Amino acid sequence: MNTDRFDNINDFDEEFDNYYEQPTYDDYHGSYAQDVEGWSDQDIDDVFDGDPDMYWNID
Repeated sequence: MNTDRFDNINDFDEEFDNYYEQPTYDDYHGSYAQDVEGWSDQDIDDVFDGDPDMYWNID
């Protein structure tokens, strides 16, 4: 049985962890979008152009 394809599985996990940025919840603390709805800083930056008050516009 060839197990070579499984030898680097841990390397993949480490690379993925290094690539994926963990969400933060510091920049917009106190806003409805973050405190009540749970949107991360990155989500607010991407979806609302950094303005958590734009949350009201979601339909």
